[in-house]
Amino acid sequence: MQIIDFLKTNNKTIAIVESCTGGLLNYQFSKVIGASSVYLGGIISYQDIIKNKVLGIDENIIKKYTPYSFVVLDLMLEGIINLMDCDFSIATSGIAGPSGYSDENPIGSVYIGIKQKNHPSIKIKKIFNGNREDIQLQASLFAIDFFTNNFINKTKTNSAL
Repeated sequence: MQIIDFLKTNNKTIAIVESCTGGLLNYQFSKVIGASSVYLGGIISYQDIIKNKVLGIDENIIKKYTPYSFVVLDLMLEGIINLMDCDFSIATSGIAGPSGYSDENPIGSVYIGIKQKNHPSIKIKKIFNGNREDIQLQASLFAIDFFTNNFINKTKTNSAL
């Protein structure tokens, strides 16, 4: 995995917090031989109580904006960096279905974010198609590509890290 090589080369670490992908993104990292030198681990904050108790996200903010928002996603990214004391984070939160959707967030809506410590996060909302497992897999793989395109590929042309 390109991310692991990038982190090793730059002596950086990463942690992941995910909700709707249910651990699948963490699995993508853990299956890479040698990942343990840069991949610290992750949290599956499937329920809001984990976002609150483990990541320190105020429950009133979660209620106001919902877990499916850029506001909460930002706090997830920052929360895992603070908890794990890592250099980079990736977060996913969304609705894989078949319930829990709204007009604003239909089934397949996934908020994906990446962050480098002490820098602004980069976020995107994607709508994936398919069943629950399809959506989870697509979101996990997209998150990896999103990190690669925004940090690794851009770093190749701009050496500031």
